[in-house]
Formats: sequence, C-alpha cells, structure tokens
Amino acid sequence: MLKLFIVTADTKKMGSLLRELEADRFEIKQAASFVLAYPLLAEFVPDIVLLDFLSLKTEESEWEIPENVSLAKNPLIMGLLPADDYEEIALKPGLDDFIRWPGSVNELKVRLVRLAEKWGMSEPGIIRAGDLIIDTLGCEVTLSGRLLDLTFREFELLKFLAQNRGRVFSREALLNKVWGYDYYGGDRTVDVHITRLRGKIEDQTHTFVETVRNIGYRFKRRF
Repeated sequence: MLKLFIVTADTKKMGSLLRELEADRFEIKQAASFVLAYPLLAEFVPDIVLLDFLSLKTEESEWEIPENVSLAKNPLIMGLLPADDYEEIALKPGLDDFIRWPGSVNELKVRLVRLAEKWGMSEPGIIRAGDLIIDTLGCEVTLSGRLLDLTFREFELLKFLAQNRGRVFSREALLNKVWGYDYYGGDRTVDVHITRLRGKIEDQTHTFVETVRNIGYRFKRRF
C-alpha cells in the first residue's frame, strides 16, 4: 500500500479525490498548509507527497516547493498544477512528476503508481535502487541477481539508509538509529561498517552510499 501525503488548502474540494484514492488502497494523510504538514511528515513517512498548487498560492507568495517538505524520508513529490499556469511551476526544481488539474482521477492513480514503481516502492517490503534489491521482510539483498552475504548490522545499516534515500545522517545519528541508544561504541564503528558494506555492494559500476564531508553518509536518491 502506497503512503500518500496531500498538502492542500482546499480540503473540501479534495474530499472526493481522497475517497477514490483510499478506495484504491492508498494510505492517506493530509494537511492544509506546509506549516501544518511538517510535524506530520516525520511521523507518517510517506512514499509520495502530493502538492495541490491550485490552493497553495497566496497574494504574498508565489508557488514554491519548500526544501524541508521532504522531512523524514525524502519522499517523491508530485504536483497538481493549474492548467493555465502549469509551465511556471513544472520547471521548478524539486518536482518528480506533475499532472494538470482538474483532470482524470484514473490518470492520477496510474501516474502515482508508476512514479512509485520507478523508484522501487511498488512492492511491500522491497526497496529497489538500480540493480540493488533489498528485501526488508526476507532480510535478503541481491545485486544484479546475485545474493549478497551481509551481516545483520550491515543489513540494518543498508536498510535504514535506503529507506531514507537522499537524506544525510551523521555518524552519531546512525549509531542511535541502527545500533540503538544504549550502544556505547565510538563513531569509528560506523565508518568500519560503511567500508565493509561498500566492499560488498559497490564496484566500478555501482555506487550506492555517498560520503558527505564533515557530516556523515547518505544513500543516493537517483540511479
């Protein structure tokens, strides 16, 4: 089931659309503004954020995509764009896809599913990143069809980074999230596990984990 978060200032107008999407097995939460959305995003962790640009423009502010709209997981972002002004918004950085609205609900459903499939979110428990497939339920990782031999901690580290692709985590944050708050090992533990993990999942043609200088590590967002 895809988790969809909708930001719209016109919740009444979106009511019928929400009902149709929920009937098609989308799990949905919504907020009436970006300010109200921020605390919910981190808790809900959506796969896709749907921005209703028809209702988000005000007299004081042009259409913008806030950098921190992707709190928690760096979800994909799709826009509902007004037919008359869609070119103005479609070229803005940050949108992964868009559809002119009002439009076809069936087309919107198809585009949401295809956007999710493109980034490996269509199968429960499966994370796809190019040739890398992470089965979070079966605790298996394959690369180009080859099963990889990862330790428990390497698997948990890879899973956590892949579930939050594009987001940078400090070594301390990774220790807390992957090893647990009661772990007293030093930051060097993370570096050692990242090095071993890279040795198993990366080669000259595959790069998945990036080092962000003086900060920490992140899983690549695009492949």
